[in-house]
Amino acid sequence: MKKNPLVSIITPTYNHEKYIAQCIDSVMAQTYENWEMIIIDDGSTDKTPNIIGRYDDERIKYFRQKNKGIWKLNETYNKALKQANGELIAILEGDDFWPPDKLERQISYFKDQDIVLTWGVAGITNSEGKLVSFSPENPKNFLNLSNIELFRKMLHKNLISAVTAMCRKDSLLSIGGFKQATYTPFVDYPTWLNLGLHGKLYFSEELLGYWRRHSNQISQKKDIELGIAGRRYALEFYMNLPDNFKRSLNINLKELKKYHNNIIAGKYFHSGRKALYSKNWAQARKMFIKALDYGDYPMKIKALNGILFSILKLNIEWLNFIFKMPPL
Repeated sequence: MKKNPLVSIITPTYNHEKYIAQCIDSVMAQTYENWEMIIIDDGSTDKTPNIIGRYDDERIKYFRQKNKGIWKLNETYNKALKQANGELIAILEGDDFWPPDKLERQISYFKDQDIVLTWGVAGITNSEGKLVSFSPENPKNFLNLSNIELFRKMLHKNLISAVTAMCRKDSLLSIGGFKQATYTPFVDYPTWLNLGLHGKLYFSEELLGYWRRHSNQISQKKDIELGIAGRRYALEFYMNLPDNFKRSLNINLKELKKYHNNIIAGKYFHSGRKALYSKNWAQARKMFIKALDYGDYPMKIKALNGILFSILKLNIEWLNFIFKMPPL
């Protein structure tokens, strides 16, 4: 790799007029200057194109297409990949942003030729960009893990926040570019898992990006659907692994299914709590029954209480001292 490699930043955007300026400004403010930003506008109907047009920098390349939507995200990402000239690929969606030294710090990790992807801590912000939490919450748990150990964790959950990810372009091309199953409205998880078969995934406990949460996000609107799709992809991916690699992971398929089922049960339970809080008793009961179907024994106890509270038309939040539930 060259001493100062070109980094190609892939930025898909759609109706991000409230956020795209901060996104681009965070790239313009980078202490590392050898970058190009490839913005693919998926048919925005708001002022996103006008805001992007205000930037006069030859490193920013803007492409507009007819709306493809979330079920063809791989086409949008791979369109940007075809335009990329850099040795390294970074992801920055149009509603997210970076700390100013992100690129300068992250490219140094690629001195290890075995590393195909690096990632780090993401700061989770609200819609106004105010920091509210971090992902992962306990970064020290991921330091100095072997690739097998990290891969095992990845089969349980997508650990890699896209806003922090950077990978080698050649490695990405070797797996056919960004991956997406027909039933997954996302490309990150399938892509990271496939890259993990071709080299090391390196984690840094440094803050490498800010992931903004807001009401228009697919991840907020379709949280349960995303969980179900992630479960299906993880299980299918595991079943299709080479036998020798599968044995090295030392994973019990039954336990893997149980883990994913409980994650989905938690999402249904959280949705039921929201419905109770809104006094939508029938919807709450429906969600708690789903949590009961998917969950393990402790979750089933919580779901049964939720069902009871939906029948009695009561709020379950006062039981938080028992269940230790996260805030709604």
